[in-house]
Amino acid sequence: MPELPEVKTVILHLKKLILDKTISKIEIFIPKMIKEISSEEFKKYLENETIFNIENEGKFIVFFLSNNKIMLSHLRMEGGYNFYSKKRQKEIHDRLIFHFTDGSSLHYHDSRMFGTFHFRNSENYLKIKPLSLVAPVPWKIDLDEFFKLLKRKKTAIKKILLDQQIIAGLGNIYVDETLFASKVHPEFKANQLSLEQVKLILKNATRILQESTKLGGSSIRSYTSLNEKEGSFQNFLQVHTKFNKPCPNCGELIQKIKLGGRGTYFCKKCQQLN
Repeated sequence: MPELPEVKTVILHLKKLILDKTISKIEIFIPKMIKEISSEEFKKYLENETIFNIENEGKFIVFFLSNNKIMLSHLRMEGGYNFYSKKRQKEIHDRLIFHFTDGSSLHYHDSRMFGTFHFRNSENYLKIKPLSLVAPVPWKIDLDEFFKLLKRKKTAIKKILLDQQIIAGLGNIYVDETLFASKVHPEFKANQLSLEQVKLILKNATRILQESTKLGGSSIRSYTSLNEKEGSFQNFLQVHTKFNKPCPNCGELIQKIKLGGRGTYFCKKCQQLN
């Protein structure tokens, strides 16, 4: 699943290729991916509009268009974009195609079809679901308020850090890496963390997300950025995907468990539960 660094990398490439382009036609092959309105309404609202900016809110890609219109895109598990400067035939996993007036096109591909698209007007779009549910990213979180919130949670800290309504941008990869850097066991109860531990978790989450963004994200399993471009942060992962390999700190073999349905990697010596 693309996490915050991967989403930001996609946006960086999109900005270089489609800003100031006008949508002439939208082809929708999987209507269920368009939420809240029909696919015909979606096309009517967005065709003939110009894309003038692209940003993110958590893992949502936010396309700002002319006439105060906004399109939200969430890549979910397998979503991604390919850009073509000339006319291109539909590929097997293409689900939407945005054609531009200059003959270029942007293809949204998604083998599992979990991705979603929403239409919004720019007025109060942050106060309407789903964006109204997106929490701040780690570097924008108030430490004291976050600590108070965790004191009310008896859940494993990994599950908390994966909750986008509590803290945005972290997925399975970066939660494992953050907890390893913070020497906190993924099953450690959130309400038992000290203020210093919480501060360290936010600090490491910020550092790791920003370092990964600079390297184009982590290309493991199916993730690539625009036009299949790979990131390179996977070369610097300390524990995630490193089952039975030596811990880079102590040499103990990295463990793997299932936590909340997610494969979870940690060092039992560096990240002690008791």
